[in-house]
Amino acid sequence: MTKPADELAVSEFAPSTLEQVIALRPFTVRRVARWADCDPAGVVYSGNFTEYLLSAAHLFRRYLFGADWEQIRNNLGVDTPAKAVSMVFEGSLWPDNVFDVRLYVGAIRTRTADLIARAVHADTGLNVSDGRVSFICVTSRDSRVAAEIPDTLRPCSTTIAQIARRPRLFWKGFGDAWMGKVTHDRS
Repeated sequence: MTKPADELAVSEFAPSTLEQVIALRPFTVRRVARWADCDPAGVVYSGNFTEYLLSAAHLFRRYLFGADWEQIRNNLGVDTPAKAVSMVFEGSLWPDNVFDVRLYVGAIRTRTADLIARAVHADTGLNVSDGRVSFICVTSRDSRVAAEIPDTLRPCSTTIAQIARRPRLFWKGFGDAWMGKVTHDRS
C-alpha cells in the first residue's frame, strides 16, 4: 500500500540531486542520476559519465591538497589540468538511480599523476564504470610548459595512496581497451 503524498518524507520522493561527499576513505561522492542526464531511451547518456568523473575528481583534489585550483595556481605557481580520461562502462544508470563514485590515487610520476575512479550503484554495489583521469603539472604562467609535481603536493597524494584500499586496474596501455578484472591493492 502506498502512502498519501502528504505523509511521504521529502527524501522518499525527492532524493538529493546534488553531489555530496559521503566518505573520505575511500573518497566517495554520492550522486543521483537525473532525467536531464538521459538520452531519449531514458538511460543516462554515456557522455555524462565523464562529467561525473571529473566533478568527483575536482572534489578529491581539493581534499588531497587542501586547496582549490586558484590557490594551487597562486601559491605554487603550477596548474594541474586533465591530460587524459579513460573509461570503461559496465552498467547503466536510469533516472533517480543513486550511485557512488569512489576515487583513489593511482600512479604518481614526475610531471603527471592518475586518479582512479569506480562508480557503483549505492544500493547494490554493482559496478557502473571504471575510469582514470591523468593530470599533468604545468606552470601557471604558460600551460604549454610541463613542470615537476611540487614536493609540497607529493606527500598529500602519497599518504592517501598508502591508506586507501584502491582497485588496481589492468590496462593494456593508455586509453586502450580494458584488459581484465579489478583486484585490490592495500599498498
